[in-house]
Amino acid sequence: MDTDIYIEEKTGGRSMRIPWIPESITFDSNGTRFAKYEILKVGEVYIPSGANIHSYAWKSLLPGEGRRDDILQRGEWQDPLWYQQIWSAWRDYGTPLHLLVTGTPINHDVYLEDYSVDYKGAFGDYEYSISFVDARQISVNTTQPAAQTSGTSANTENAAAAQEAQGQTTRSETESSQKTYTVTDSDTLWGIAQRFLGDGAQWDTIYNANREAIENAAKQHGRSSSDQGHWIYAGTKLTIRK
Repeated sequence: MDTDIYIEEKTGGRSMRIPWIPESITFDSNGTRFAKYEILKVGEVYIPSGANIHSYAWKSLLPGEGRRDDILQRGEWQDPLWYQQIWSAWRDYGTPLHLLVTGTPINHDVYLEDYSVDYKGAFGDYEYSISFVDARQISVNTTQPAAQTSGTSANTENAAAAQEAQGQTTRSETESSQKTYTVTDSDTLWGIAQRFLGDGAQWDTIYNANREAIENAAKQHGRSSSDQGHWIYAGTKLTIRK
């Protein structure tokens, strides 16, 4: 499987494919774990488990005009300044992003931490280094105060009947909005969430609803876990609720 690096805005419309694949990507988990992925020699790549994932960084080349048709070019050639302008905006405005490195387990919500660029060579190339940090989500649950009801028996019975009717409607709506999907070889939870829920960032909703099936599939393929859905396997049936 060819390796490519894709970065896209989670809520905006811009995205990019990194034009020149780096030889390695450095994974740094805030000093507690460290791993280096040799991208051009990918066999099987592992990400350490745990909640200490911190940053991803690499160095590579933005090919200049003189390399427009180079065989190493990924996708359509873009002026190096195009990348720099977008990176500056992402960094300065703290734009939520999604980073995907195909052929590896790197498939994360991130922010662009920083980048630097140096002009290099007669082809108009720029050498650059870039780093990203994990985008952590915080969920806040709120509870609404219970509505006050009359103490009369009639009102109690009416409330119970209304709740039952509401429950039947809710069950009917849930059943009609529920889908079953079978994972294929090229799938990621991000892509499945984007297709069915309209937002790749809701991958964790699908994972949480299908945790048992995903983890069982990972163990059947020799893994201790799916690493929170990073490893999913063809044939796994997922229940997706809109």
